[in-house]
Amino acid sequence: MLKAKHKTVKVGEDYRLIAISDIHGHLDFFIELLDSIHYKVGEDYLVIIGDYVEKGDQVLETMAFIEKLSHYPRVYILMGNCEWAMTAMLTIPELAPHISHYLNKVSANGAIRTLMHQKHLDFNTHSSLSIQHILEQSLHTHLQFIKHLPVTLKFNDFIFVHAGLEPRDNYKECGLSSYLEMQRFLDYGHPFKETVIVGHIPVSNYKNIINNDIIFDFNKRIISIDGGIGVKPIAQLNALIINSIDGKISYQTAKYQPLPQGILKRDIEGNHLFHKISFPDFEVKILEKKESFSLCQQVNTHMILDIKNEYLYQRDGHFYCLDDYTDHMISGNKGDPISILLRFKDYDYVLCNEQTGWVEDKDVRISEKK
Repeated sequence: MLKAKHKTVKVGEDYRLIAISDIHGHLDFFIELLDSIHYKVGEDYLVIIGDYVEKGDQVLETMAFIEKLSHYPRVYILMGNCEWAMTAMLTIPELAPHISHYLNKVSANGAIRTLMHQKHLDFNTHSSLSIQHILEQSLHTHLQFIKHLPVTLKFNDFIFVHAGLEPRDNYKECGLSSYLEMQRFLDYGHPFKETVIVGHIPVSNYKNIINNDIIFDFNKRIISIDGGIGVKPIAQLNALIINSIDGKISYQTAKYQPLPQGILKRDIEGNHLFHKISFPDFEVKILEKKESFSLCQQVNTHMILDIKNEYLYQRDGHFYCLDDYTDHMISGNKGDPISILLRFKDYDYVLCNEQTGWVEDKDVRISEKK
């Protein structure tokens, strides 16, 4: 098993530090984000807070790019649960059967699925152990790089960690699963004097609105930055920028969200509803089936809301709503810019004036694509 490693860096001079988490194999997004904030290699500090593998279409390319970056000064790569899980699954013989379970569970792309396809591997003609061996050999250099990654970086008065820290006297004595997989760390807080910067949980899961902008909780000394790329249907890749000048700390944020752009064709008046369905409360009951939006009740919370029919799906006799849903109808003025999340024949799911919601398709004009 992998042993938790820790890194400490003490800087006395002024600095600019960029932190990004949960890239999940979206190399193009990562490069676009770095370019947009004018990242200077060897001059700025760059911290990748884990989960740069799996779920995306460019995982192999992302691993190679991250490893190349790691050779430059002032670049620190931390391990996330996805790096740990992939390494364990491909190097521990007892975990070889988990590869097929993993592929059945995870519908998104990734290094394992890509290599299975490229090498024409399947579990009907190959044993789990032989597939594990072939994949390990194909990714050997990358897995060796991952094995040596630290799980925390203490940088002056900040601690960077993928998921969270246990309430201990010494943060270096936490269990490996806490560093990599702790759930809802922002809710629990921590006892340390440093500000802890984490990814792992998409920040939208903490909010009663659908928004993946970085969360600053200075009372709890936690900054949560995972924008949900590779996990959420409405997602963005976030960058936290920390500037230290004469010992004074300031923060900036940046994001990359490649969505089609448009404008509103007329003034529209929506509603003030903002019911939300997101992880883990997806199960619903359909109370009344309608043409576009059906009246539903969320099973766990008993919340009543209208759900777009295309967002409803059935599994094992139960109905569910797709992740990150709201029944909010957008209000706006003619010419207001919008980002288009999804288009249907009658309504579009959009971002407008910092709000997520619905607008009739006839009221939207596509202007350009990012």
